[in-house]
Amino acid sequence: MNTASLLERLLATSAATLPAHAGDGRLYFLQDSGGSAQVFELAAGGGGPRQRTAHADAVAFVAGLPDGGAIFGRDGAGDERFQLYHLPPEGEARPLTADPRTIHGWGAVSPDGTRIAYTANSRDPAHSDAWVLDLATGAARCVAERQGPHELLGWSADGKALLLATAPRSFEATLLRVPVEGGAVAELTPHDGDARHLNPRARADGSGYWLLTDRGRDFLAVAVQREGSAPELLYGPEADVEKLEVSPDQRHLAVVVNEGGYSRLRLLDAEGVVVAEPEHPAGVITKLSWSPDGGKIVFDLARFSAPSALYAAGLDSAPARLLHGATPPEGLRDWQTIAFPTFDGRQIPAFLALPEGTMPAEGWPMLVWVHGGPAMQALPNWRADLQCILAQGIGVLVPNVRGSTGYGVGYAALDDREKRLDSVADLAAAHAHLATLAEVDGTRIGIMGQSYGGWMVLAATTEYPELWACGVDFYGIANWQSFFRNTGPWRIGHRAAEYGHPVEDAALLHRLSPLHQAARIRCPLLVAQGLTDPRVPPSESEQIVAALQANRIAVQYLTFADEGHGFTKRHNKRAVYEAVLRFLASHLQA
Repeated sequence: MNTASLLERLLATSAATLPAHAGDGRLYFLQDSGGSAQVFELAAGGGGPRQRTAHADAVAFVAGLPDGGAIFGRDGAGDERFQLYHLPPEGEARPLTADPRTIHGWGAVSPDGTRIAYTANSRDPAHSDAWVLDLATGAARCVAERQGPHELLGWSADGKALLLATAPRSFEATLLRVPVEGGAVAELTPHDGDARHLNPRARADGSGYWLLTDRGRDFLAVAVQREGSAPELLYGPEADVEKLEVSPDQRHLAVVVNEGGYSRLRLLDAEGVVVAEPEHPAGVITKLSWSPDGGKIVFDLARFSAPSALYAAGLDSAPARLLHGATPPEGLRDWQTIAFPTFDGRQIPAFLALPEGTMPAEGWPMLVWVHGGPAMQALPNWRADLQCILAQGIGVLVPNVRGSTGYGVGYAALDDREKRLDSVADLAAAHAHLATLAEVDGTRIGIMGQSYGGWMVLAATTEYPELWACGVDFYGIANWQSFFRNTGPWRIGHRAAEYGHPVEDAALLHRLSPLHQAARIRCPLLVAQGLTDPRVPPSESEQIVAALQANRIAVQYLTFADEGHGFTKRHNKRAVYEAVLRFLASHLQA
């Protein structure tokens, strides 16, 4: 099979993600079989999937309601101004919000199913307030005005209060109890220093909340939080517990543990004791949903060699069974987990895949793929583009350089502010390691990344210009000063805490801006950008492209009018992936 036909088959292999049960047992989820992610459902009694929405733009999430209906959200062409919709058990959806200037951040359904809660920045783009909407009447009201970005994570057990979380920095989240009918806002998790308090789930007896926290720890753990006291640890392996869902009868907890990037489902009792570890394929779980009777947990799982599919597991420790998912083409490559040394003696975790077939005499050309974030982790996820790059005869290394999550809070802090370029040095170490492998041609190594990973591409090609044969930058930051001027106002405080303050740290940000060192770039670049991107605006890509053109460095610039921070539509993925494959063939295989 040639690469073009493989790409078409991979793009046509649909992903099923984000399962959410409704009260009548039906299972909602998102599937992109039509070209963008839309709402589908599986009936409680079985049968094939039924499509419930059909929009040009992707649906971002779906949440089930007790009556069998659902709430979902979508934006306009990737602009992240999400609007909320009510989907009844039968019939067409109706909009609940209709302000295209406002971001409506999804929250939760009230315990009795009559109301929903969410955040909205309609008062001021930089601040997210707490809102409640009555589903019967459509009446919405602001119940608390807040300063700065917040996330709405749930309701109290009695439905009289909302659980709001501050989000000023990547590793700080304080939970607040916000009365729906007015009254003082209470801080549920007082603490010193930064700590995360995530994923709260109210205990039915009103005694507190199950949640995930890293207070006093290097990794996220399951704990019980009572108002105003320290969390009581229930389950804390030496790895991040990333997901937590409580069964309807509150007798069991379903959790997902991050083991070197791979997700591991475990079922606990209410006190944190492991009662079942159902086998499932090695991959990445994004969301969990208990059936209304508590008899099974449904989850999505993606692999590097297969798109996300839906699985179900029970409390009997039997292997998880496939509920719904597409079958990918045979012969796709899988990752090998490795580590390589860097400048300060640390070992950097990474995933490596080499092409199948006869190796060229000089070794395989390679692509180093860098994740975004920076407080994120490269995972063994489904990537149609990387599979096609491998099929084309180019190996792929995906490092989790310092600053990545999943390896403890301490590791994630190693690239903060003044230490930012240490993570770029890790990329040079990745190049050096590849060059030592007999299977690799050390003279033909390219680099590719998206968002913050795009900045990493630009930083790598300016800090270590002699190393790279080519670079691919998807919507990366070129100039930190202009980034802070033009990014969404709701993002500035959070980003400043990570990268540096745009005024107080102006000299640092100038040094970290690849645009000011663009004359050092020697290799050809491909740059791709969504024109509605509110996170990394098109001006960032435009500046670096103009600088490269002025310096007579070969650059190809692709823009997409109907995409934001990422390429979500099948026809746009096809266009950008085809361009990347041609670009890499020209510069790594010519």
